[in-house]
Parts: sequence; C-alpha cells; structure tokens
Amino acid sequence: MKFLIALLMTTCLWANISKQAQEIQDQSSLEILTPSLSKRQVAKLRLENGLEAYLISDPGADQSAAALSMEVGSWGDDPNYPGIAHFLEHLLFMGSETYPEESEYEKQVRDNGGVLNAYTAPDRTVYIFSVNNDAFPATLDMFAHMFIDPLFNPSGIGRELHAVDQEHDKNIEHDGAREWMVMKETGNPHHPNASFSTGNSETLGGIPQKDVKRWHRENYSADRAHLTVYSTLPMEELKPLVANTFAAVPKRPVDTLPIKEKLFSEKQEGHVIAIQPVKEVRDLSLNWELPSSYVSNLENRSHTLLGYILGGRHPSSLYSELKKEELIEDVSSGFWRLGKECGLFSINFTLTPKGAAQFEAVIERTFQALNGVKAMGIPPYIFNEAKTMAKIDYEYQSRTAPYHFVSHHAAGMINEPLETYPLKTILPTTYNVEETEAFLSLLKPDTCACFLVASPELTGITPDHKEMWSGAEYAVQEFSEETLTAWANVSPHPEISIPEQNHFIPSDLKLVTQEGTGEMIVTPVPTKLFDEERGTLYFWEDTEYQVPEVSWTLSFATPSIDGSAHQSVLLDLYLYTLDEKLAPTLSFAEAASLNTSCRAGNMKLYLQINGFSEKAPLLLEKVLTTLKSCKMTKEEFELYTTSLKSSYANQGKAMPIAQANEILGNLLFNNAPLHTEKLAALESLTYEEYLTFADHLFKETYTEGMLIGNMTQTDAERVWQMVQEKLGSAPYPKKDHERRQILTLSSFQGPYKVSMQTESLGNAAILLIQEGVVTFPKKAAQLILSQGLQDDFFATLRTKQQTGYITYSGGYEEEDQLYKAFMVQSTTHQPDELIARFELFLETYVKDFEVSLPEGRFEVLRSNVITLLDTPPTNLSAMNANLTHIAFTHKGDFERRKKLIAHLKELTYEEFKTKAITAISRQNPRRIAIMLEGKQPKEKTFRYEGITADTLKAQGTYISLP
Repeated sequence: MKFLIALLMTTCLWANISKQAQEIQDQSSLEILTPSLSKRQVAKLRLENGLEAYLISDPGADQSAAALSMEVGSWGDDPNYPGIAHFLEHLLFMGSETYPEESEYEKQVRDNGGVLNAYTAPDRTVYIFSVNNDAFPATLDMFAHMFIDPLFNPSGIGRELHAVDQEHDKNIEHDGAREWMVMKETGNPHHPNASFSTGNSETLGGIPQKDVKRWHRENYSADRAHLTVYSTLPMEELKPLVANTFAAVPKRPVDTLPIKEKLFSEKQEGHVIAIQPVKEVRDLSLNWELPSSYVSNLENRSHTLLGYILGGRHPSSLYSELKKEELIEDVSSGFWRLGKECGLFSINFTLTPKGAAQFEAVIERTFQALNGVKAMGIPPYIFNEAKTMAKIDYEYQSRTAPYHFVSHHAAGMINEPLETYPLKTILPTTYNVEETEAFLSLLKPDTCACFLVASPELTGITPDHKEMWSGAEYAVQEFSEETLTAWANVSPHPEISIPEQNHFIPSDLKLVTQEGTGEMIVTPVPTKLFDEERGTLYFWEDTEYQVPEVSWTLSFATPSIDGSAHQSVLLDLYLYTLDEKLAPTLSFAEAASLNTSCRAGNMKLYLQINGFSEKAPLLLEKVLTTLKSCKMTKEEFELYTTSLKSSYANQGKAMPIAQANEILGNLLFNNAPLHTEKLAALESLTYEEYLTFADHLFKETYTEGMLIGNMTQTDAERVWQMVQEKLGSAPYPKKDHERRQILTLSSFQGPYKVSMQTESLGNAAILLIQEGVVTFPKKAAQLILSQGLQDDFFATLRTKQQTGYITYSGGYEEEDQLYKAFMVQSTTHQPDELIARFELFLETYVKDFEVSLPEGRFEVLRSNVITLLDTPPTNLSAMNANLTHIAFTHKGDFERRKKLIAHLKELTYEEFKTKAITAISRQNPRRIAIMLEGKQPKEKTFRYEGITADTLKAQGTYISLP
C-alpha cells in the first residue's frame, strides 16, 4: 500500500510539471550490456523554455553531477569587449540573487566532496560540478541559479578581471597557446575566430555592469542550453527535480546568425607559418578546414579512418618511414572540432632537429602516404574494426567519474539532436566509399595550412611578425606553385601502406563471474597468491564491476635503480627506447582499447595494462619480451639523447609553479634529481654505458603485482609464471633494496626559505608544512582540515585578494609523514609577499578558528570525508590503484579505510581544533618556503628595490613647500 501511495504521488508530481517539460522518446538504439550498470536509466526532457536535458539515474554512482553547455562561446564576443564570453564564464560563479554570497556555490561543492569548473570554447561554454549524492539537490539548485538570476556585482566584475588577466599571462609562454594565437591572427580577419578570445585587463578593463548584463541577456537563453544530469536519484524523482529547478532559466530572443566566412585565409592555405618557440619545441602540423556540410554530418567518419591510418605506428606506417629517416619523434592525426559546423583535419608531427631542418621532406612523405590511400582506398575492414570497437566500448563500458561523464555529454549534446543522442556521435553506421573518396579529395596541398613551431636556426625561416597578444614571433612563407603541384602528384611511397587487420580486437567478452554480489565493496581483500624471494602477487577476481576487463599493475625493483641523476637518465632512455620498440604493438592494442603504461617511480619500474581481458595476456607477453631486449643502435642513441636533452631543458622553461614543485621534490626526496643534474649526467653518458645498463636491468628483480578483473586465480598464476619466465631474473633480496628517503624537519628549527630565480614569466611560492609521523587521529584531522582549507584558501588568495590564477592548497601523505602545501603562481605579486600572505591567512585562520571552521561546518566536512572514504572506486582501474597502494605502500592493511573512518567518527570538534591549530600555527616551525622569482610584465612590475639610506638621499629630490 505504501509503495502504491508513493507511486501515485510521484505520478501526480510528474503530471503537475508535465506542462513545464516534454519527455522525448529515446531513438538511440545503443544498449549497455555491463551487468553492474543494468539498473541505469536514461530519460530526455525538453522544457517549455527550450532547455534540453539528458538525465541518467544510476543507483550505483559514487557521486552525482551536472553540466550545462550554453551555445555561445568566444566566437560570440562583443567586438568592443574581446574576451567577454570567457569573462562572463568567470562571473557566473560569483553569486546569484537567490544565493548572493560570492563563494557560496564553490564552498557548497568543495565542502561536500565535489569539484567544479567551466571552460569557454569557440561556440559553447560548459559549466560542470560533481558532489556527494546527499548534497546534490541543494547544489543543483545553486547551479541552476547561476543561469536564472546571476548578480554581476560591480565589485566582482572588477576583481574577477584580474583573474582573467592572470589566466592570459599564464598562457603567454605556452607554445601551444602561442600557436593558436598566431593561427587566429593569420586567419580570415572576417571570421570571429580572429578576435582575442581570452581577454585581459586591456580589452575588458572598465567594462560597465550594464554591458556585461546586456551581453548576457543577448546570448544566454534557455533554448540554447543543454543539460546533463547524473544522479543516484530514482528517475521518477530526477525528472521533476530537473524540470522544476531549471524551468525558470529565461528564454530570450537571440540572434544566431550562421558564420558563412571561412576560418582559414589565403595567407594560410598553401603556406607555412613558422613560429619561434619559447621552449625547445619542434612541431609541425598540417591542417585542412573541412566544409560545414561535412562537419555537421555525424554519420560520415572518414576522418576517423584516415586518422587511424596516418596517425598509427604500425609497421609500414608513415610514422615508421619517417622514424627510419630520422625526421620525426612522433605523429598523431585526427579531427579537431572547433564548432558545430566548423572543424579541421590535422596531422601533427614532433620533429627531430633534422626533421625541423627538412620539414618539407616530412610534408612530401605525408602526401605520398595520402596519395597512397587515395589510390588504394580505405579497405572495409578498417571501418568494421572502428565500428566494432565503438560498439563494444559503449556496450561494455565501465562507470566513469561523474564529473567527466557529464562534462563530456553536455558538450556533445550540442552536436546531435536530443532524440538520437548519443547514437550518431558514437557509432558509425555504414561504410560509404563515395563519401570517403570525397573526403580524401579535400586534402590537397594548396588548401593545407602548415604550422611549424621550431627554432629559426633549424628551419632557416626568420620571423618578421609579432603576434599582438602573446608576442609570438613568426613568419608566413608561401610554397611555390611547383612545390604544391609536385606534392599533389607525388607517387605513393613504396614503404608506406595501410595497417593490417588488428589482431587485438576482442571477440570473447564473456564474464568469468556471471553474478555480482549486488553491493559494491569499498576495499575488497585480494588474495595473496605468492610471497616469495622473487616477489609478491595479489589477485582479486572482479565480482563488482562486471566488465570483461582486467587491470594489472606490476612493479620491478632492481639494483640498477638507485634514484641518482645518472641512473634516472639511463632509465629515462630505457623507457624512451621501450616505447619505440613497442610502437607497432601498442598502436594496435590501443585501437582495441587495451592500454599499456610503463613508467619509473619510487625506485621501481612500473608496468600497467588496462582493458579488455581476452587479449591482455598476449599484450603482456609482447611487452615482457621487449623489456628484456630493449637495445638501441648507436644512431638511435644519438636521436634519443637529443630528444631527452630537449625534454630536460624544457623543464627549466616550464611554468614557475612547476619549477618550484621540482625544487621542492628535490629537497624532500633522495630520488628526485633536478633537470639540471639530469642534463649534466646526460652530457657525459656514453652509448656503451646504456647497453650495459639495459643488459643488467633485469639481472636481479623483485616483482610486486596486483592483478584484478575478469580472470580466475588460475589465470593470475599463469600471468605470474609468464612474468618470471620471460624476465628470467635472479631474486633481488628485499634487504638489499634501495629505498626512497624523505627529509624530515626538526621541531626545534625553522622555518626555512629557499629563494631562486627563473627566466620564465611569473613568480611562484610554495609553503610546505610538515605535520609529523602519520597516526590515524592526525590523519583524520588532516583530511577534514584540508577539505575546509582548500576552499577558504582559494576564496582568500584567488577570489578576494586576486594574487594569481593558479591557487591551490591540499594535504598529503608521503613515506609515513603528513604534509600540507599551499601554492600560488602570480604575475603581480613577488614570492616573498605571497609567502607572507599565506602566513597571514593561516594566522587569521588560527586566531578566528571557530569562525573560519565552526563546529557545524566541521560536522558537514567530517560527514563528507567519511562518505568519500566509504565510497567504492569508480571503476576497475581506480580499484587497482587503491588496492596496489594499500598492498605495497601500507603493507597490506586492507582495513585501513575502516580504521580511519572509525577515528573520524570518534574525533570531537575540540580535539580537531587542537590538532589543526598545532599543525598550521606558528607553534609548528617545520616549514619550507620555496620562492621562485621570474619575469613580470613591465606594466605589472611592483617590487621594492634594496637601497641604502645614503644612496636614496643622493638619488632623491628634496622640495620645499611654497
């Protein structure tokens, strides 16, 4: 009877709001076959105001999330205020009439375990948040009011202008951003892409509130809004919640004139635009603007097929030939959507120094490859493989993080009618030879815009222009008619051909365990299959996620890995070589959604494999075989060391905050050499030393493994046996292992500061506070305090004081020590001033602790930290990361989360307050301040210069009052 009454009430509720929203019949034929997602439901609504909503009810979701995309972006900027679309994206976060407190929405999200963000694209602006499930309805209402009744307070407009300005400064020395700015400047001046889309204090300074409101009113309308909502709420509750919450988003008359102008200009097509980089970058991109009729036709996937062929690393690929000629380091290819009806097809190369000097040879090889495809056609099996994997990836999908799920779908909804979404976006329908031939015919030399980012010393092209906003120096050079004609008619290259059929495509997708437990376990206890002199192996058979996938992590400790600069360089070279030798195998595997990662860390070599289970053992066998025979020629050694040298040098030209983090890591750990130390080690390294290193790397090994997923214990034992047989290593006794060491600070000395300089634009400051050895009570207090501090620090240093765009605080644990970190990158404030502001913030926080973090907020934060700890990992790979960390960092204490939750529940406010104040107040001198001073824009330079009193008197001017 109770169920019937509830059902009737729900029916009445939906009937009452049905005038506000029409439910759209779902015409997508896609099905999800993952058993653990069998209870997921989908609904589609079109509200009376025109807003479209894609709703997903998933009772197993770890969090709830929402994202809204508005069909206006930087291409809709007011010519009088370039960057206004991006500026307004910032302003919508700063309060509404219903929720007027500036930071209320952000505090709500962060205090409830969530994240939030937004971004402005050329033709759309997307706003996203995720939050713990019980806080979702309240947060969704705050989110909706960003679009219903935003405030646009004049004070907020003035302050947020600084954030936009700092965001622009952050990108000035980013080579990718500079290339984009040059593309805009050299493009068609009549296309809206030519405008300055980021905005800064020059283009937006002094903008009146009335103009912000006017632009918002003329461009933000409910019938241009696309909403994705993902929640644990039952669908019968979710539909009325969304309809009621977003019904008040205003629908306004908006002029949406189509863009008829081309994006590219005549001085781009058939030309090369050579750009001088900031870093040691050598990139070449070939780009074709595609017709709007092609871009808007979602069923034509010719670009996907060609991108797979030209961007692949299979034998006889364009990549293989250019590698053999020592012209490139890497290649990628695919479609770049800029708008609903605007997109580019691009082929991108990372060049060697030789390739940068001979970039026209790279272009010629590309047209040889293209002409080969045009002559042979794209065989149907390439299409069938792409369609098969698209279908399998959807049908047997795992859960993704709710934040990323809604972000992806809200942006994608713009491109496809709601009725069929996401069918046409995901699944190619039929193979059309004529359509493919028509697409290939578009890719001609005289319509290709080439962008070359490399030193003029290599390219021989001297810059003679300077881009207006970033200051990037570039030159535009036309290819001769003879060259363009020669490329158009060049014969296919005999060594470049289409990839063979992909033997990694899965066909057996059955599950080992057919029935799940019905309830997700936060931390299942894996079985320890082996604990011997050769290593330790854990295994967990997936009974929860129910996907035909595996997630494997293997780590190898060997005497050859000691954390020194010399060894780090050798290991970096080894990993670079490994990737090159595995390129053909990994290219096919990745196309079949079977991914491999090999990296160094914590005095070990880590190997990870994630993806469909059927062919995972085959991939592992190929990887292990290559691990043991990872040799290179003398010529390859010269190429790889050149590439590595550029990589290390570029670390010294990274953003100041990244450089400051490198300095901090080098101070804290004994296995984190600076890039300068690596450069010095690389200079003295010989080819023979590398061969010796590669030969001895796996002579002795201790392996730690976590194998989980769609497999049996017998399968896991076979994998372990394969690892031991393929490596053929002697045991590496644990007592002999090199171990990472961490710097511990004295309780009686400090704080310390390290001041350094950089040539990069901007300043960075990091304050690290060491709290001491981990205990469960201290860890519990740290989790709550970190959750509260991150929003308060951001609100103070970023929103109110406007010190910098990059502002972060957080707590973490390393080698059984607890830390808190605070960091800001700024182009307006000096590092010592930033540190002083950090300390003032903490001093005020301690003094007014019961105001900053009152008992009521403590209870909310504690509840949400417990919720996060008591929530199972989102998917199989996240579970693997969790179990691996517990098994090998926390010595197999799989009850650790339960213990931590118990201590959180026992923690009183007074105990928390005492521990928090002890950790962050001046009672704790265990502090390191990293202060990195870089360049500042001339108009923003403000610093005190050291001077003596006598010098100041001598240089100063004394005046008398009349």
